[in-house]
Amino acid sequence: MRKIDPYQMKKIYAISGALGMTEQGNREDELHLLVAGLTGKESLKELTYREAQAVIGRLSQLQGSQAPPNPKREREHPSRPGGVTSGQQKKIWALMYELQKYDEAPSTVSLGERLCAVIKKELGTDAIARTPFAWVNFEQGSQLIEALKKYIENTRKKRGCKDGLAG
Repeated sequence: MRKIDPYQMKKIYAISGALGMTEQGNREDELHLLVAGLTGKESLKELTYREAQAVIGRLSQLQGSQAPPNPKREREHPSRPGGVTSGQQKKIWALMYELQKYDEAPSTVSLGERLCAVIKKELGTDAIARTPFAWVNFEQGSQLIEALKKYIENTRKKRGCKDGLAG
């Protein structure tokens, strides 16, 4: 009898992982219970090729009947050698969103355009909203992060004073 192929093993773990059925090191997780129920075997390594196909078929059915998971999509931040790293870009955007929380009224200017204005003011470099980091290098990225932290700190202080006077 033909044994389970490595690609079948990978496929079983991939689908069951996507369905949240596996727990590493747990022989009694949902995957192993499913395998035991379908084949009577406790280990994936014991499966034959046909049994593995049956398990894959059942997992595929389960995957089809269940809405696909909607994980938080990680935005890509492409970086270039010597330029702002992906991590720096994530931090800059996070600081921009934090700064936006302190707006008293919604701004008519997009966050990207606001970032371009900060880049122009702090670094003296022109930027466009679609690719604000195109002309910013690594060191300037660090300067920009520190400048945004100061903007947030100053905004907090101003809001604190206003709230203190109002109370």
